[in-house]
Amino acid sequence: MFVLYKNTGVHSGRALRKMLADLMDEPVRGGYPKRFASVLRSGETPKLVINLGVTDDLPYEGRIINTQDMVRAASNKKQARIIFGEAGVPSPTLYLKTADIRKEDLPVIGRTSYHCKGQGFWFCKTLEAVKRAAREGATHFLEFIPDTREYRVHTFSKKRCLGEETRTPEDYVSIKISEKVWQGDGAPNAAEPQKNHEFGWTFLGPQNRREEELDVVRHAAKQAIAALGLDFGAVDVMYRVRAKQPYVLEVNSTPSLSDENATTCEVYANRILKTTRDSEKEE
Repeated sequence: MFVLYKNTGVHSGRALRKMLADLMDEPVRGGYPKRFASVLRSGETPKLVINLGVTDDLPYEGRIINTQDMVRAASNKKQARIIFGEAGVPSPTLYLKTADIRKEDLPVIGRTSYHCKGQGFWFCKTLEAVKRAAREGATHFLEFIPDTREYRVHTFSKKRCLGEETRTPEDYVSIKISEKVWQGDGAPNAAEPQKNHEFGWTFLGPQNRREEELDVVRHAAKQAIAALGLDFGAVDVMYRVRAKQPYVLEVNSTPSLSDENATTCEVYANRILKTTRDSEKEE
């Protein structure tokens, strides 16, 4: 087994590698693509590769969870959101051109095709702000939906390596769900639409929410990950309570697994081992 990672996935990759080794009670290798290529050149061929967000082409034809093509599909946020629209995944209205945005559509959120955390974000209240965001690098815009709860749904395929088969939400299981909760001082800034760590928000367990609401959010996450064809991912979903409507924001192919105070890493490791054992039984 080899855990493949780079850049933003380093800490999560190392944490997952250690967790798998602890659960299996045997060494688990891991590292950057160059390290992986070196292992292959030495004559060793891992039976399974777990890919955390790497898009590099690899000289490897064995079994891999989240292939490079899958990761590319999720990494290009603009293209992923186009796919959501084509597949009927509930998501905010997507504007690909500034000319498509009318005054009555405001405010909108400008985003870049590739972004991490709070980067590449513009909150546009005027058409001039939209044009300015496009000049500064925004490649697409999203409908702004106020008064929502935000969830992160960790979603995994029920069986590993489904190949080129068309995937459906029924092929997936939600292995963990968290809610983004305000943890800062005082009240959150109503003028700041971004709910990230920098502004005092963090993911905790769902805050006494109705199971009906959580089921709707989980299903939307499964729809999104099925549309992209991923083996696993962390899906960010907003939920508007009055309308009982979910809105998928994006799918992260490099979930955060390095928080020692959270159970996410162990949940992923156990699921990986389960799918591995199930696949071996099928063979």
